[in-house]
Amino acid sequence: MSVEVMELFTRLNKEMGKTIILITHEPDIAEYAGRLIKFKDGQKVSDEVK
Repeated sequence: MSVEVMELFTRLNKEMGKTIILITHEPDIAEYAGRLIKFKDGQKVSDEVK
């Protein structure tokens, strides 16, 4: 189920220019992102553009 949802989000982003903000603890889901911002204890610890 999650793969289908992530593929839909990816299409919305690429084909329609929609920005998707998704919060997850799952590394495999985070791999779909073009930008990954990590937080720890409420503080930003990294900001990576793929």
